[in-house]
Amino acid sequence: MPNPTAPPPVGAARTVRRLVLAVVVALLGGLGVAATAGAYDITAFTGTVVRPDGTTYADLAGEHPDGGIVDFTFATDGSGEPVGNTKDVRVDIPPGLVPNPEAFTRCTDAQLSAKSCPVGSQIGKQELTVRATIPTLALLLQPTRQTLKLQVPLYNMTIGADQVARFAFNPAMAPASGQANGDKSPIQIIGGVRDTTDAGLFFTISNLPTNPAVVRSKLTFWGTPGLTSHDAERGKSCTNSDNGIVQGAINTAHLLEAGIAGPCSPGGQPLPVKDTPFLTNPTRCAGPLTTRLTTWSYAGEQRNASFDTPYGALDCAGVPFAPTAVFGPGNVGNDAPMPLTVGLRVPQATSSSVRGSAHLDRVAVTLPPGTTISPSAANGLQTCSDAQFGRGTHNPIACPAASKVGTARIATPLLPDPLVGTLYVGDPKPGDRYRLLLVVDGHGVTLRLVGSIQPDPATGQVTAIFDHNPQLPFTAFDLSFDGGPRAIVASPQACGSATGNVRYGGWSGATVDAPAGFQVGGCGGDAFAPTLSAAAGSSKSGAYAPLTVGFGRPDGQQFLSRVRVDLPPGLLAKIKGVPRCGGAQIAQQACPEASRIGTASVQAGPGPAPYPLSGPVYLTDGYRGQAFGMVTMIRAIAGPYDLGTVVVRQSIGIDPNDAHVVVESDPLPQVVEGIPLRLRQLQLGIDRPKFVRNPTSCGTAKVRAALGSIDGTAAQGSSDLAFEGCKSLAFKPKVSLRFTGRKQAKRLQHTGVTAIVTQKEGEAGIRSTSVALPTAVSLAAANAKKLCEYADAQRDACPRDSIIGTAIAETPILEKKLRGPVYFVKGIRTDPKTGRQIKTLPHLFAPLRGQATIYVRAMSAISRNRLVTTFPSLPDAPITKFTLVINGGKHGIIANTRNLCRSGKLRGSARLEGYNGAKRSSRPLIGLPCKKVRKR
Repeated sequence: MPNPTAPPPVGAARTVRRLVLAVVVALLGGLGVAATAGAYDITAFTGTVVRPDGTTYADLAGEHPDGGIVDFTFATDGSGEPVGNTKDVRVDIPPGLVPNPEAFTRCTDAQLSAKSCPVGSQIGKQELTVRATIPTLALLLQPTRQTLKLQVPLYNMTIGADQVARFAFNPAMAPASGQANGDKSPIQIIGGVRDTTDAGLFFTISNLPTNPAVVRSKLTFWGTPGLTSHDAERGKSCTNSDNGIVQGAINTAHLLEAGIAGPCSPGGQPLPVKDTPFLTNPTRCAGPLTTRLTTWSYAGEQRNASFDTPYGALDCAGVPFAPTAVFGPGNVGNDAPMPLTVGLRVPQATSSSVRGSAHLDRVAVTLPPGTTISPSAANGLQTCSDAQFGRGTHNPIACPAASKVGTARIATPLLPDPLVGTLYVGDPKPGDRYRLLLVVDGHGVTLRLVGSIQPDPATGQVTAIFDHNPQLPFTAFDLSFDGGPRAIVASPQACGSATGNVRYGGWSGATVDAPAGFQVGGCGGDAFAPTLSAAAGSSKSGAYAPLTVGFGRPDGQQFLSRVRVDLPPGLLAKIKGVPRCGGAQIAQQACPEASRIGTASVQAGPGPAPYPLSGPVYLTDGYRGQAFGMVTMIRAIAGPYDLGTVVVRQSIGIDPNDAHVVVESDPLPQVVEGIPLRLRQLQLGIDRPKFVRNPTSCGTAKVRAALGSIDGTAAQGSSDLAFEGCKSLAFKPKVSLRFTGRKQAKRLQHTGVTAIVTQKEGEAGIRSTSVALPTAVSLAAANAKKLCEYADAQRDACPRDSIIGTAIAETPILEKKLRGPVYFVKGIRTDPKTGRQIKTLPHLFAPLRGQATIYVRAMSAISRNRLVTTFPSLPDAPITKFTLVINGGKHGIIANTRNLCRSGKLRGSARLEGYNGAKRSSRPLIGLPCKKVRKR
């Protein structure tokens, strides 16, 4: 063993003296030559992915390259010193180029400082060129600056709650690094996501030391760290100098001799798992890929550089893409608000021999038929504005709580924990009314996506689209919509399997359809049993009072489409004096307020809290062949959505046989702006003052309805109305009779007859009337030109030749008189026992026309040799004057049994019965067509 205290050999002493002399000369030379000041700058930059040779561009889309290299060099002065020390570095890599840190072991800070990171945590290497301060031999001279080249392992590090990825290297692991002065602490590389722009990844290095000062950094991430080709580099560390400095006085050999540099520490540490990929290329083939470098000096100077690959990724057609989908829950009840989870699944490659799955560009989720937006969701619903959502920012989400409709969860290989967040309803935009805002957060990342819900305008089937999604991998992407009464989704009405589809579009250009569905149960046999209710504002007979008619449909039953309502006889509307809304005004939704007669109210949507809407009802001109009509105009403002005005027209008809009112609606709308209404309640309230008039009878009257579903199923319904107080109504009709035709007054001639009944408004209606003529006249049926067949009269088709007179009715509820011919009809009655038709005396048939058509029928009989005409069933309507004219003359049906002008005073008899049960009889004096004799 050499004696450590012995003087060095002569040769060795001479070497040391020469080395010291060289250092002195170098120092003096350095002090004597002033370096030319340059500018802080980046002189070289490369950012690329390579094949195993280290230089060939790895150009396949979804490929797992052998390495990802980020190599940059800073400007130096004449002595090799960097011009301005770099403090911070940021590298932005192309969108879609992603690491997989979760697949690898992580090293802790303590392990890194102790140089004991697990072998499996090494995911690359760091090569540094630095200017370091190196002490001189034996401390005889001042320290010198030397360019050193270091290589140390690059490790995958544990991450904090606000970090996406963290990598690090420890310069102190380089051999003999302890001999250099300065800060050799571990260097942290913090990974993040450009979540406010293109969602590409970046990494930063902060607070680089000034001593040693970085001149060049070459960072290599291994594409597949476990490959045997990396075994030699695994765990390897090196320290080398340049071949020499000024005048070649110091070289690596000298440093080795002085103990400042040392040989590389050995690598050769294999891993049991060989083919787990760490890097995956972008899956989009769209031009060169750009990596950007931004650096800042300690003086605050910023420099930028970029590197473009020669061309973009290739062979997107070969990129795997096999997503699947699942809808949940697996079983739901029909026609109800429902929770819904849409689960998107994209399997990711776990072997470097398989290219990475295409990243999701576009997804269109089409829910099963019948699964729609629920109108009930509009209760209390608010929307979130773009400003409140803050897409493209890290501003706190300020969406109203009432705009939240669900949650979201994204599991990605990038992170140990899923990103979780919330679904909000966004403000409607022109052409994009139903918007869905999604935000998920985790590990310092916030992803904010905007989707569009596009319901089918005819069926309401929902398709939700998220387009231009981040080029990031995920294994599971769950959209979970809340359940409960305000759930935004409503289940199908039909039971059984409900299947939808998820159409995936990858950034590779591939399109995949993935079916998904659930089971719908709880159906009760496709029932259609809507309810009917009716209520009058007053039960007083003959009073003007509001009327309300309503319909109900329980959840799960077929949707209501067709509605016809028959009001009880006598329940009428006073049309006279009410302006009507014309067709042009309806088209412009500009009916005058003066034509309003009531309010229509609906409740739409499933569940216990359907959404209420209401709007005015206007009286209109004739519609669908009827003299009058109604129109309902409901402004469909559902929460934050203005869906426009829903216009539905109804015809108002008068049954000609008993004058009861018939209201028949156009088919009810089922879908408005893509929202199936799922009508639960429909109510029509007619409340215009002095418009609806109660019957003048007492007792129970029925409102009847004929209803139809959208599937064509029919249902009937009725509701009772009770009226009272009819006995207090006056009943004082007056009857006047007159024979007409002066030339027809002689015996055997055919006189005409005019009968007039008058009554004041407000009296009870006339139920029946019987008028007997004196024996001075008789029926001459054979003299009629022609009789109408009984069947023709029943269908209002009598010939003109059977006309024997006219009839006119005046009523205060219509603006015009009703008038029409009086036909002479063959009399037939049916034997109640045998069913045989038996001929009787001819009948009278008068179809009165005008703003309504009313059939008035009368029977003829002979009682005590007197011709008796009976109107057995007149409508309960306020008729202030009714005039019946029977023509005389050649074809007159009334024959004089004697000269009327020589018969003295003639009287008829009249018996009238009111709808209130009152009766009135009179013996009116009959006016004669005789010439008055002048008194002398």
